Amino acid sequence: MDKGVLTASKAPNPESTRRLNKDVPEFIISADLAAEEATDKPPDGLYAWAVVFACLVSLMLSIGINDAYGVYQQHYQLSEFPRATTAIISWIGTAQFLIMCIGGMFSGFLCERFDTRILNAIGAIIMGIAFIAASFCKSIEMLMVTQGLLYGLGASFPFVAGTSIPTQWFTKRRGLATGIALSGSGIGGMWMTSATSALIASLGRPWAMRVTGIISMIAVLAVSPWMRVRLVPNQSERLIDWSMIKDLRFNMFLIALVFAIAAYFGPFYQIPSYSVVVLHKSESWGSNMDTLMNGLSILGRLVVGLLADAVGPLNLLILNMSLASVSLLVLWVPFDTVGTLIAVDLLFGFAIGGVVSVIPVVAAEVFGLARLPSIIGLLFVGYFAGGLLGVPPMSALLDNVGHRTNYKSSILYMGMLPVFSLAFLLLMRCIITRRIWVRV
Repeated sequence: MDKGVLTASKAPNPESTRRLNKDVPEFIISADLAAEEATDKPPDGLYAWAVVFACLVSLMLSIGINDAYGVYQQHYQLSEFPRATTAIISWIGTAQFLIMCIGGMFSGFLCERFDTRILNAIGAIIMGIAFIAASFCKSIEMLMVTQGLLYGLGASFPFVAGTSIPTQWFTKRRGLATGIALSGSGIGGMWMTSATSALIASLGRPWAMRVTGIISMIAVLAVSPWMRVRLVPNQSERLIDWSMIKDLRFNMFLIALVFAIAAYFGPFYQIPSYSVVVLHKSESWGSNMDTLMNGLSILGRLVVGLLADAVGPLNLLILNMSLASVSLLVLWVPFDTVGTLIAVDLLFGFAIGGVVSVIPVVAAEVFGLARLPSIIGLLFVGYFAGGLLGVPPMSALLDNVGHRTNYKSSILYMGMLPVFSLAFLLLMRCIITRRIWVRV
């Protein structure tokens, strides 16, 4: 890697540097030294792994529920609201994610000033109330308010804390720890997809939502005592660290993130109904495809976490985005068969799992560890834009071009998104270094 390219602008104190592990990269040391320690618990220890577990559970019940929205969309589209357009129904799940992103912009700021354990607990209570309230709703509009907006607001706190805290607790196995923590969203998406489908079939949608709300609230509350930061920045005056916009590397990263997030939810939302409409499979078979994809996303997160420290997080982000592009454009666009859809599930699930796992690691290593919560707050601006650029246009294409039966235009649009993301990631890497065989 080009010397000094990733080094933070503030030089580390020599006396403090000698006390740090000599194997920690210089840019991580300088980022750590720009902050004060919020606890006497050492990094890389047993407590650090307890934090990782708490983050895993928090993400499992926040992002995992959002990943499982495809089951609700299938139910709303085929059973409860058959006359409503796909685009309108998809806005419930999209609203979840968009409000999560808006809340993330603020919660990143709040996490630097208030006890993240309390914030996580507040988020858990709001999440539970939202789903219990949604169980009594009979219209799309009220589901948009409860299942969409209110749940997204509550989930934003465990979302931000769960993605940013693990990197602060590790100096040696940061990629692995982050991969394990973020695998929680895939684990949640996997079992929540199957559980939601089974609950709706056996108890009906209202009781499925009540059970989900109670479980999510109790589980996230239970792990909140371990959701604490290790580093607090010395100076932090802004809601979002807009100074990062001056960094060309960050601009490339942010634009790439927009396209990556835009591509993320499309397959999760559309494969269940695609399985029924195009492949003539049962609704349970379609929801099982989402379960399979979430399962592979767990594997992707763990594999990328294991390799990130050795290969480089940005290198792996580029590789996984390439795999996601291939899965959609090469496998899904030309073929409408069960075998190719399973292949798409396997490859896209693995690739996109690795993508979301490594994003905070790239942010921490390239742009500084100490300011990660507020940097992630800025990244949520990209997440928000990606949410708008993804599922709503895909659903509109399915309604207006495919007339709810031909998915080709929607899949083609979906497949171009990771290609654009890949292009900006390559530009970012070229700015950092033009050497090919180097860890970045």
